[in-house]
Amino acid sequence: MTRCCACCRKPFAPRPQTPDQAYCASTDCQRARKRQWQRTKRQSDSDYRINQRAAQQAWSQRNSDYWRNHRESLGPSTCSATASNNGRGIRAEMTILQRWMYATCPMACPRKMDMSREDLIDAQPIQP
Repeated sequence: MTRCCACCRKPFAPRPQTPDQAYCASTDCQRARKRQWQRTKRQSDSDYRINQRAAQQAWSQRNSDYWRNHRESLGPSTCSATASNNGRGIRAEMTILQRWMYATCPMACPRKMDMSREDLIDAQPIQP
């Protein structure tokens, strides 16, 4: 018996141990399944949502220099990639541009201070 994957729409054979399996074993599809589960759990379970936010804030406090180090590791050459497509999609160009803008924005910028990380949990991975 085959089913159609809820993510990639390709046929797959579900495992006998999970008769209601809706996603194939592909890494991208399993990542999508996990994101969907997390999204549903955050909406329906306030304790889970509070715990996720607390864990994220604790990590952020323990690694307060993470984004500064990350921006420095990108270097100025990353910014020049926005001038041409270089075979990448517009989404990749925008991401590079956003990284550049984030790196050049002052540390006390209100956009950085008010930014919620929940939007990044649901973000789609960038395909190079």
